Amino acid sequence: MQFVITPRRSKGVALQSVPAKRTAAILGDLTIAHRVCESLNRHSNVASLRPVYGAGALLLPELYDATVSAMAREGFTLSGIEFDGERWYAQSWWCRAAQ
Repeated sequence: MQFVITPRRSKGVALQSVPAKRTAAILGDLTIAHRVCESLNRHSNVASLRPVYGAGALLLPELYDATVSAMAREGFTLSGIEFDGERWYAQSWWCRAAQ
């Protein structure tokens, strides 16, 4: 499904308390799947964000152990961990339906 995603952390550190609506948002096709994660050596719920049109590269690093941590009329927050190639970091995405 198409969503507008706003990452809420950078390398595990919460972003400034600027209203999320004023931060950069990314439009993409959000999928969440339960699959084997070789880096974790176990199964995980993995959230991925890809371009809406075509099969392009990921728009954000995948979110492992993704869970819905909050939900309201305006959208929901997915929380989990992301891997940047060297380290694991906490991450949260604020997700809103694309209009």
